[in-house]
Amino acid sequence: MSDHSSAAELKSRGDANDPTTFEFAVPGDWTPGVAIAFAELMEKALQDGFPIVVPVRQDATAEQISRVFEDVRTLVERAGLAPAAEPSA
Repeated sequence: MSDHSSAAELKSRGDANDPTTFEFAVPGDWTPGVAIAFAELMEKALQDGFPIVVPVRQDATAEQISRVFEDVRTLVERAGLAPAAEPSA
């Protein structure tokens, strides 16, 4: 998407009881399932804490993505932030 200003839109009716919402434009080649999964992940991240969003290339390997997660984990630890607790099994 070349026009970054339209990638997400902030909406609010100005009512204190109405939460502000963001609407995200997703790539046209995403399936409806991927778009729904993205929306659910963002909603959960915002409810549980401040989200860290890391875009990865579509052709990224599992090893490359694992390294990105390790880099993010290191940044969080060095910043003194605590990641969300793992859900109990």
